[in-house]
Amino acid sequence: MARTGLGRLFGRSGPVPPAGAADDDATTPATAGASPVEPRLPVDTSLVVDAPQVDADGFDVVVTVDERAFRRGAHLPTVEAARAAGAGAVVVTVHDVHAGPTSTYPPVAPGDGYTVARPTVAATWGGAVAAARPLLRSAVVLVQDARVTLPDGAHHRLVAAVTPTTAAVVEPVVVAVPVLRTTDDLVASAGAALPQPTAPVASLLRGHPAADADAFAGPHEPGTPVFAADLPCFAARTADLATPVRTVDTRTAVARLTRDTADAAGGRCVALPVGRAYVAVGATADGGGIREGRYDTDAADALAVWRDRIDTVTAPALARLGFVPAAGTADPVGAPVALREPLVRAERDAARLELRDRGERLRWSVRIAAHPGARGDDWGDTFFAADLAAALRSLGQEVVVDHRESHVRPTSEHLDDVALTLRGLDDTPVHPSATNVLWVISHPDLVRPAELARYDLRFAAGPVWAARVSAETGLEVRPLLQATDPARFHPDVPSAAVSAATAHPDLGTVFVGKTRDVFRPVVRDALAAGLDLAVWGEGWEDLLPAGVHRGVFVPNDELPALYRDARVVLNDHWHDMARDGFVSNRLFDAAATGALVVTDPVPGVDELFHGAVRTYDSVETLRAVVAEGERLTAEERRERGRRIGEEHAFRARAEVLLDAVRRQRQR
Repeated sequence: MARTGLGRLFGRSGPVPPAGAADDDATTPATAGASPVEPRLPVDTSLVVDAPQVDADGFDVVVTVDERAFRRGAHLPTVEAARAAGAGAVVVTVHDVHAGPTSTYPPVAPGDGYTVARPTVAATWGGAVAAARPLLRSAVVLVQDARVTLPDGAHHRLVAAVTPTTAAVVEPVVVAVPVLRTTDDLVASAGAALPQPTAPVASLLRGHPAADADAFAGPHEPGTPVFAADLPCFAARTADLATPVRTVDTRTAVARLTRDTADAAGGRCVALPVGRAYVAVGATADGGGIREGRYDTDAADALAVWRDRIDTVTAPALARLGFVPAAGTADPVGAPVALREPLVRAERDAARLELRDRGERLRWSVRIAAHPGARGDDWGDTFFAADLAAALRSLGQEVVVDHRESHVRPTSEHLDDVALTLRGLDDTPVHPSATNVLWVISHPDLVRPAELARYDLRFAAGPVWAARVSAETGLEVRPLLQATDPARFHPDVPSAAVSAATAHPDLGTVFVGKTRDVFRPVVRDALAAGLDLAVWGEGWEDLLPAGVHRGVFVPNDELPALYRDARVVLNDHWHDMARDGFVSNRLFDAAATGALVVTDPVPGVDELFHGAVRTYDSVETLRAVVAEGERLTAEERRERGRRIGEEHAFRARAEVLLDAVRRQRQR
């Protein structure tokens, strides 16, 4: 039997807190204004209908936060970021959609830099937003749940998208939705679709690589039209902000609020990428993640208003990516109701098949061992994958890069034609339907024959290892060296590209690299040889003489000029890589700038770089090689660098991979 009235607010009654439980909560930093002797307040089931009174430019921020998260101060970073972005007012409003009808809470008190919508805890997310509406005064409001983290600049990008202008616009942007990611750098939502009338909304591109959402929303300023939002973060014109609906299903509440707001103003709801905007998902005991909503009768009533509504914007938006509804579904989006996100397939029409005489356009997943997000930004695999992806795209291919947390993407991996694993530290699961390609670029001793056998095509950046393993296993492993990007690493890069942190009037012998938790041999030998050494990298601070360690990190765009301006660039290899001919990527980059590089012995390296790379096997040899220095004129050095860049460009490697994949797929 359906619940009615207040009963519908409490589809699952939460536990009734024991008497006296407020005492501990009332003394936490987030509730500093509450006295231990104050009475607890019952959960607030009201829905405030008072409208905003806009009388100022700029923007306000409404921070919604789960009650448990509020008590531990989870809203404070969101408040601080809003203040730093220049918000006119910051209103914190607290909710608990899992409350029971007898739930009570300590009063919600204001804090430093923010006001509170009211002292009571709302029974629904919509009720929390409704309580904040009358306090808004600025032209634009940004509603942001405390479990959403926006990067620098995101506030202004969202606000600018909906800021009213004096120009006449037929269909203005009224609501702007950021593309949100999960912490594994997969898309959490790029807006919401309506799979069919009265069905729960679906998250666009959920589970896709972030690159799909960037392409989906990036080139289409001020964003790509979407049906609505479905996660609690969006910007809207304050005067048009609708009254929220009453339901414990936050997804439905967000969708109705954003769609109602756009409809009332006769405008659009758009999605746009704002960089690394993250949302915490999944239930936690302290309210640390957004839970999947509970569909209740109020949600059903809220969705009933769309009984005759057709989503006309999702299919054209997906078509920009070459995606069409998955076969076998009756609705215009392609989402069975139970899935809560649209399944799409790639469209391969005639215009997409013939491209530069290299056959069909394929979608590549380049899989790397680096962590997602900022933690993996300085990994060599990250830069390598970015350069390779650019090279493949220059050949007309579609490419996404998957970090170690997204090697398996159940809701989007069916779109991939090729899964290319850049083998470093991780043994990666093969793709269930794509052409699987392995390219071993480091740590060859970790690769087992059983792993090799899982792949359709195998390459290795170490020719010695490739030949030996092919003979031992009977599995063909083709040599494919690492590479460089000659558009960045070339002899004519301006010295101005070096910042004050890396500039030096007389740059002698240079080493760039981490310690790897060891005193790397080439640095140790350089010190023993008495070279004028300059080192950049993590972990060296307490290991080197004064003045030798110049910094922890060199930005990738400053490396070319640093290499080119150095008298000598030093390099070394892991033992297994040197033994098996795995030539370091640093050699290709540095040599392409015209630099003279000195490294430990690696089979074949002396002949590979036309004299730009020399090897040493003792401190005495290192001292002598560095003392001799460059033998070429400046013009000869530039010509050598250009030649190396052409021969060992990522595009050349991409052509080898693409041709091999095409032949494999034609079998």
